[in-house]
Amino acid sequence: MLKKSDILVVIAHPDDEIFASGTLCLLADKGFQIALVCVTDGENGSRQLFHRVRSDLPLGAVRRIELNLSAWVLGVRQVGFLGQIDIRPDEWGGGNGWNRPALVTSLAEILVESNPNLILTHGPLGGYGHPAHCEVNQCVMAAVQKTAYSGSVFSFAGQVKGAFFSWHFDQPSDVLIDSREFLRRRVASLSYHQTQSGFFLPPDFPRTIRGVLSALFGVAFAFTIVGRKRVPIVTTRRFCKKFPIEGLVLQKKPENGQCHFFARHFRNDRRVRIFA
Repeated sequence: MLKKSDILVVIAHPDDEIFASGTLCLLADKGFQIALVCVTDGENGSRQLFHRVRSDLPLGAVRRIELNLSAWVLGVRQVGFLGQIDIRPDEWGGGNGWNRPALVTSLAEILVESNPNLILTHGPLGGYGHPAHCEVNQCVMAAVQKTAYSGSVFSFAGQVKGAFFSWHFDQPSDVLIDSREFLRRRVASLSYHQTQSGFFLPPDFPRTIRGVLSALFGVAFAFTIVGRKRVPIVTTRRFCKKFPIEGLVLQKKPENGQCHFFARHFRNDRRVRIFA
């Protein structure tokens, strides 16, 4: 059960909040109450560092702990889990999936309970094509229709022109969040996901000749933007510094012709650029 909140964040796996960590810091610092719902426990995530972290618990249980710690440092004060099976991306389809009607019903109940002004979730194409992310978006939008929700719906992982890795994202951003002033909290948030650090942080040394040459170029020209983008990510701090701007995509406008959430509350905020 969730209490009334201003913002509801719905993600597929523990660690998906990383793509909106600066946005969550901004919203929390503005005084908004944030609730986060994670559809799975992430039990099929990377196990590369799992036994170094906590081997006497199932991976899903450890990842719950990691998400609670990450959410707390970002300013999220309510975290809930829906317990759906964490299906690997290559196993989706062929009848293997979630119980969509049950999930939509659960999300609709949460919407009624929390009554948020803003929903943040995955995009319709999953941000970068992840099938579980796509499914979460579809279920959230179905719950929105079922409850006649009247607020704003935004997805994270929107494209940011010229940004590192952004070309993998699916949709152009309607709102850009400058998260540089929240670097320490974003680094702490990512650092709490110890079992998944292998996913976010590439090996200390590139594995291909092309990677080596790119890394050498980056080190030699680190005084330029082009060079810094090619320096290998080996720490959580460097990862967060490579993603200083977060993109949000408007998926649903408020009813009655009102301005969307960010246009109402952040129109004059220097850290927020609004295009829609």
